[in-house]
Amino acid sequence: MSAKSSKGPGRIPVGASWDPIQDLMTLKERMNRLLESVLRKGDFEKEAASWNPAVDLREDREGFHLTAELPGVRREDLRIRLEGSVLTLEGERPMDENTRDADHLRVERSYGPFTRSFHLPSAVDERRTTARFSLGVLEVLLPRSADSRTRSIKVEVS
Repeated sequence: MSAKSSKGPGRIPVGASWDPIQDLMTLKERMNRLLESVLRKGDFEKEAASWNPAVDLREDREGFHLTAELPGVRREDLRIRLEGSVLTLEGERPMDENTRDADHLRVERSYGPFTRSFHLPSAVDERRTTARFSLGVLEVLLPRSADSRTRSIKVEVS
């Protein structure tokens, strides 16, 4: 038997492992973002031209921490909205005017408007919510509402 070459389309390099579950999860996440945006805006062409910044959202005892990578986005072009338990980031990364009319050999970075919304699983204290934007990284701290913090209660068994 001869070994198949590791070159060519659809081939996995020798020594590398293919994770089909990870590929499917990535595809599912991309499709969810596309469908959410289309349903929210009702404009497929606008979505195709926009971009989605990378975001990490984590939860701890105190609340939620969102970190978003927004290189090239100016502070004045960024809006953060909290409506109930939905956090929405909106903004725009404009293309540099000097390069807009240039003859590009390759354009891989995305430009234009973006909107990302996140449904938080519990109430947030809006008064204590803070945001910091530095060097293209946005950090939003969303403290859990006092009413929604988990409390331990002692149950007497009889």
